[in-house]
Amino acid sequence: MTAIRFDDLELVEMTQAGSDMEVRANFPFSPAFPATTGLELAGGHTVVYFEIPPEKELGTHKDSPEELVLCLEGDGIEARVGDATGELAAGELVVIPAMEPHGFRNTGEETARFVGFFSDSTTVHEFEEDLEPVGERILKT
Repeated sequence: MTAIRFDDLELVEMTQAGSDMEVRANFPFSPAFPATTGLELAGGHTVVYFEIPPEKELGTHKDSPEELVLCLEGDGIEARVGDATGELAAGELVVIPAMEPHGFRNTGEETARFVGFFSDSTTVHEFEEDLEPVGERILKT
């Protein structure tokens, strides 16, 4: 059995110049991400853990497979999926169709924590602007 504690993960901070994007993330079940644990799920899925500080956001992007995002902690999370917007709080799950533009903004007072589950082991994330420190707008995990 392999157990991952999100609190023990080494997170990589990603930003975009000229925006409020600031997210700390790790893909604990992905062979391609720099801060990975090197573990892969037998079913060919990818898992991401990410945090968004207060008044910051995860910028609009598209992911190649469908994604399920579970909010672990936080309230006042503005979720954007396609043309729809809504509020997300701890304990709530949102389904994001493949290649649907989406993003999250933390309007609350505490760091919001999420876990996302992708339906494929190879995932392409396409952002509107370059990610730092990656230096590109496309991230493959």
